Amino acid sequence: MLKIIFLFTTVFLAITAVAQEGRGVLPEFNASFGSYASSGKDLPFWMVSNQNGVFSMKNPGYQLFQFGFERGLKEDSLKKWGLTYGTNLVYGYAGASDFQLNQYWLGTRYKWLEMKVGAQSDPILYGGLSSTNGNMDWSNNARPLPGIALSTNRFVPFFFWKKWFSVKAFYAEYLLDDKQYVEHAHLHHKYVYGRASFDSWKIGLGLDHWVFWGGTSPDYGELPGFESYLNYIVGLRGQSGSPGQDKTNAAGNSLGLYVLTVEKDYRDFRFTFYYNHPFEDRSGLEMVNLPDGLWGLYFNLKKEKTFLKDIVYEFQSTMNQSGTYNMVEIGNTGIRTGRGDDNYFNHGVYKSGFVHYNRMMGTPVFVPVIGANSISQGFDNTRILLHHIGVSGWLSERLCWRSMLTWSRSFGTYNPSDVKFPYPLDQFSFLTECGYNLKNLPIRFNVGIAGDYGERFETRTGGYAGISWRFR
Repeated sequence: MLKIIFLFTTVFLAITAVAQEGRGVLPEFNASFGSYASSGKDLPFWMVSNQNGVFSMKNPGYQLFQFGFERGLKEDSLKKWGLTYGTNLVYGYAGASDFQLNQYWLGTRYKWLEMKVGAQSDPILYGGLSSTNGNMDWSNNARPLPGIALSTNRFVPFFFWKKWFSVKAFYAEYLLDDKQYVEHAHLHHKYVYGRASFDSWKIGLGLDHWVFWGGTSPDYGELPGFESYLNYIVGLRGQSGSPGQDKTNAAGNSLGLYVLTVEKDYRDFRFTFYYNHPFEDRSGLEMVNLPDGLWGLYFNLKKEKTFLKDIVYEFQSTMNQSGTYNMVEIGNTGIRTGRGDDNYFNHGVYKSGFVHYNRMMGTPVFVPVIGANSISQGFDNTRILLHHIGVSGWLSERLCWRSMLTWSRSFGTYNPSDVKFPYPLDQFSFLTECGYNLKNLPIRFNVGIAGDYGERFETRTGGYAGISWRFR
């Protein structure tokens, strides 16, 4: 019901805005069709990952049709007010039919302040080559969540330091509208990033924070809601009525990232280093798990349509997790608490894990276990090493290409109750694709191949062909 309310509110406001503003806010329409095939029981990993969750079924054959429209906010506009809206409809057939309203949103801007309602995917970063879109906890791997967000739409100069320092902030509340172990839960998300600029250098540091809160648990009944909202968003311990682990640690399922970026502009190219450090509790905040994180390098050539345009390399490790489980004393209080076995993206109360519609919302190499009831049971493999390379460019004026190669080694979890891997599982996955743009029409033809070889996924090779069209 809440999703329907979001939809009708978004559509009504968008139609009203178009009627009032005229052709100046008319959107760009898009349509696409793709046909996919695999030699295995399911499509290869990089065919279906980071696709906003549009692939909802497992099958060696898949037909996918998408249609939508969008109007983005234009940062170069001289107007104080701005408007954005859009939607994306998806129909998939893979032995059965699936229709989903994947995205629907309406947003407004006043100067640098933006408010948005609905569900919209995040902008694609680093040439679309990153394994995580640059964020371990928040990629475009799952369907966008419906919610309401207030944010700055760019880095904003900060008072008396405005010549060299700026900030960017975001605050949102989402609804988990899918089937989860805890029903009707909410997801809170906020971040604040600061950025210092010196000549051709930009150095950014920030904090990302997410919290699952509220809902109805089959184990604990109705969980505390808005009356404990402050405890959830600032990481305080749970109050009366909270599960025991919330009273000991922090209310809800809290996790986040320290984020560092360093950008350097040269005459012919731009170079970016980015780093994510994860935390799930106090030990992560104190960086006891310092070896864990995502390290990325991004190279972007400024020349248009050159053979090698973008390069990404990423290394990710979630091996440390503050060590195995152990008891430590808090200061000199005599109070002992458990540390270690951070078991990233899992939780004792919100047992479905950090997922939406059974897809990981962060780094896609974390693959949830789906139960017989078709509901995620969390992750049985959270200790992973990963190397990832992505490259893209242009073969001619109208022919572009892209390739991604990923090697990972999986070690399972520290948790003794989880099923243990007999030995570390190695996995190699790849994707290579080309797109051809017609000269006089806004139409692109796409073809690609992908494959998985190793011990974690089944061995499979697949291919696809498709067509996309953008028009006003």
